Amino acid sequence: MLTTLRTHQRKLFLIITVVVIVAFAWLYDPGNMKQFQSSGLVQIYGKTYTQTDIDREVKNFTLARALGQFELLSELGGLSQNEQRAVEDFIFNLLVLQHQAGLLGVEPTPEQIAERIQSLPVFQTDGKFDYQKYARFVQEQLGPRGFTEIQLETVVRDSLRLEKIKSFISAPATVGAAEVDEALRIFQKVDVQVIRFPAIANEASAAIAQEEITEFFNRNKMTSPETRVVKFVEFSLPADAANQTDSGKKVEAMQHLADTAAAFAEKAIGGFDTAAQQAGLTVQTSAAFDKMGRAKEGVAITELPEIAPQAFLLSEKTPVSDVVQAGDKFFVLKLETITPERALTVDEVRPIAEARLKLIKAERLAAENGQKAVAQLREAIAAGKPLPEAALALGLKVDTLTGLEPQKLLEQNIPYEAVKLTLLLQPAQLTNYIPTADGGVALYLQSRAPTDAAAADQASQRVSVENDLLEGKRKLLFLSWLDDAREAAKITPLGRTR
Repeated sequence: MLTTLRTHQRKLFLIITVVVIVAFAWLYDPGNMKQFQSSGLVQIYGKTYTQTDIDREVKNFTLARALGQFELLSELGGLSQNEQRAVEDFIFNLLVLQHQAGLLGVEPTPEQIAERIQSLPVFQTDGKFDYQKYARFVQEQLGPRGFTEIQLETVVRDSLRLEKIKSFISAPATVGAAEVDEALRIFQKVDVQVIRFPAIANEASAAIAQEEITEFFNRNKMTSPETRVVKFVEFSLPADAANQTDSGKKVEAMQHLADTAAAFAEKAIGGFDTAAQQAGLTVQTSAAFDKMGRAKEGVAITELPEIAPQAFLLSEKTPVSDVVQAGDKFFVLKLETITPERALTVDEVRPIAEARLKLIKAERLAAENGQKAVAQLREAIAAGKPLPEAALALGLKVDTLTGLEPQKLLEQNIPYEAVKLTLLLQPAQLTNYIPTADGGVALYLQSRAPTDAAAADQASQRVSVENDLLEGKRKLLFLSWLDDAREAAKITPLGRTR
């Protein structure tokens, strides 16, 4: 079946005469490649993986995103908000998964891989496999990035491995009726009274002593990050091309612009300013910026976060960059200055330390006062006094909310931690003090309504909750297995320190 796909693809290549390089912005991230290039060797299951091996797995990560294999990415840690952590977790977990699949004998067959490729939404038209879409994807999005069909098949193979292992590992998971009954509380409407505690301003805390600032300074070791300044020239589409609705014409204009930028980059190696002057281009100088593209002042460059990774690859030996694309623009950069990372002095840290320490003291004082007030409210309630009356005596405000499902409480400026507690409270119980962004709250449960929805709705809710609980247990079983498998893999970085 895989041979059949390639045969059709080669026939279509004879028809497609113009190679359109329209890459997904997330298909290739040179910043991640750079970070892994400095990582050295890694040993897993006693086998040493070289930089070439790691680079191959980085390609699998980016291609998995392009193919929409989000279950594979999610289960192996590839959707972390920290991009570097996401890539690293995904690669190491993937190598463990591949090794364990062989041990467990759950390798997918070529027929299964071909069938899954044909079912991917990116290759379908009207619910059917479209060879032309497959061919275009390989030619336009894989080839220009150094990918091949082999990598595509590898990603699909890994997705199938994951499904087979998850099915095997999570088979023992079950959900009991009592668990479902407890979980169904999320649908039971509640009547609650919300006690709101005002925030305590930072100024209310005591002045910060020099000893505290010194301790903060010694404990945190804060630094000013390395920053760079670059000269740059910008290549933008003319207004008529930028607003072009014909995608083909816009791609053609983009390609011409990229070629122009590439020609300038070649000449700029011999003299950046001279090449710009000869080409009639304006040379601009950026503000100092860090690796994340953050700059406080200077020339405003909207695309700075996108070009910063390339700027940090430049050096005195190679001060001029290749063409850097950011949206519909292209840039060529020249390194001007490097300001190394340095440790902040005590005087530089002082305002940061004072602000943080005052905030910590204010939060601690608010929590102490809040817990004392909650204890007094509990005593008053036990003595038979209504909560609103007891709260008023302490100068606190009470809001009464009736007939709301717990999740609806989130819309009433009640923190998630407090809402979760309503599922555990019994009527006439009061939570502890819970801090919020604008002070704090405590919740008093007046009553919880019984599950009295229509039988059909109730049955539907029960099935839904049971399925969610079962899926959660399966996920926990898989993650527990993966943790054990990673421990057994003995992942050891070589030739570097963390």
